[in-house]
Amino acid sequence: MHNLKGPFFLLFSCLLFSVTGTLQQLAPEGHTPVVITDVRMLLGSLTILAWCLFTHRLPSNWSAVPWKPMLIAVASVLLYQLLFFYSVAEVGVAVGSVVAIATTPLWAAAVAFLLFKKKPSKFWVFATALAIAGVFLINFGGGFQFQNVDWKLLLPVAAGLCYGVEIIAVGKVVEKLNPETTMLLEMGLVAVLLLPVTFFFPTEWIFTTRGILVSLGLGVVTAGIAYPCFTYGIKYTSPVVASTLALTEPLMAAALGIFFLHENLSIPMSLGMLSLMASVIVLIFDKPSQSS
Repeated sequence: MHNLKGPFFLLFSCLLFSVTGTLQQLAPEGHTPVVITDVRMLLGSLTILAWCLFTHRLPSNWSAVPWKPMLIAVASVLLYQLLFFYSVAEVGVAVGSVVAIATTPLWAAAVAFLLFKKKPSKFWVFATALAIAGVFLINFGGGFQFQNVDWKLLLPVAAGLCYGVEIIAVGKVVEKLNPETTMLLEMGLVAVLLLPVTFFFPTEWIFTTRGILVSLGLGVVTAGIAYPCFTYGIKYTSPVVASTLALTEPLMAAALGIFFLHENLSIPMSLGMLSLMASVIVLIFDKPSQSS
């Protein structure tokens, strides 16, 4: 049962992450990725702060914070946001998203091996192959195409590297801190660092009725609740396995589109969803000693 705790929280967080794109599309005219990101991080960190104060989860000794991996995580998140948004502008949402998320577990495994000499298990290799295949099938079923991207594909690949490093770094932080404090510090620092940049972009849309609702959805649900759940999952799952389970986010997004938006379910999408579900089953039943 202990082995199921990590995957459960990771999958639940991916379900919450999967609505991020929809909420962004619902944002009023004038919104920009930079402001969306900062609003999300700021409201998310405030949500976690309120929870920590209510439940007395803040650490009594802040000197115990492992600042080196924490700062690495913060820098990785910032670089990921810049690379991801720029890659989306250059190669498109579908290509940028798929390449970034599909390369993340591969980068995470490479970083874990280079820094900690941890080799992924055969279960992980098989599950990751199934998951990456599933991600591509789901997006091919939705009209995903590579067109005129050439060297620009390096941008989402680099974004995937940053995401993989962030997952590894967070895995080290939660060895010393609880998941809530970990994400409070990471998201709070990202919000503070991005805040000066937001003055160069329109922010009026935030104060409309729709803007407030979208901001609360992004900040409270897809950040304030989702990120601590994801970090809690990492605490009980190796970062390498966690990065593969994170590939289920497009599965959740596709399922939401099918059931709530009545989108068509193509054969490639069906095969992709089955492939992703199979990869999750393989990882859940892998032994903890193998996947760490």
